[in-house]
Amino acid sequence: MRQPGDNCDMDYSFNANTFRTLLHSAVADHINEITAQTAADATAEEKPEQLLAGMEKAIDVMERADADAAARQGETVLSDDEISEIGDFALGLLGAIVERVESASGHQNRDLTRLAIPISLWIARQGGHISKLELVVNSLAAWANELQDTQQIAELARVIREIIDAASGELRKDIEQSNPMRPWRIINLNYGIVATRSHDPALMDEAFAVLVENLPQDARAFFREGMQQMEIVGYPEEVREVVEKYDRMWGAGDTLH
Repeated sequence: MRQPGDNCDMDYSFNANTFRTLLHSAVADHINEITAQTAADATAEEKPEQLLAGMEKAIDVMERADADAAARQGETVLSDDEISEIGDFALGLLGAIVERVESASGHQNRDLTRLAIPISLWIARQGGHISKLELVVNSLAAWANELQDTQQIAELARVIREIIDAASGELRKDIEQSNPMRPWRIINLNYGIVATRSHDPALMDEAFAVLVENLPQDARAFFREGMQQMEIVGYPEEVREVVEKYDRMWGAGDTLH
């Protein structure tokens, strides 16, 4: 989950004005490259300005939904399906913009990719369902590797839990189990890892229980590897006790219990 970074301050919420500023800032340095690349690519279906205009419309809709909910004391005016559709549209646009920027620049754009986090949390907190996980999973993994403070790590673990809980029913079916890098598997494994790094036994208990429920086929290997990490890293005793408990339940023997 390692990716370098230097800024570990994060507001885990969606604010339309802040989001616009971050989006424009992340794209601004590469817009000429993207435009030139798109002009040279006859197969490009959408121009960068169309993608950005679409994202602006999505932000406007999300902002209005938040304003309406605030006016109604938190009661949403959109249905779960409408929230899911708006969020899915925004994540799809962001993914397309990220692809264009990174193709034009030749390197990953951390700040742009990270915008998947507030969009995903907006969907979750509005009561919708997330069907596009790849971008936010990558962002969360990179973010986790920048954090050292256990309280910040614990906060990130709670954010990961929100996103897991909001995952669509289709993702929860976990059909593509032959692919070890599928986002549903990665986010659940990373939830367990991040919770362990928080050194919070209660948070670890929650994360491990979720992992066992969502990825029973990975539980044994996860807790066995966790015990090995306890020796290498030298975690506090209260952390070791939680991992040992789950390792006894799931890490021993030839079958899961």
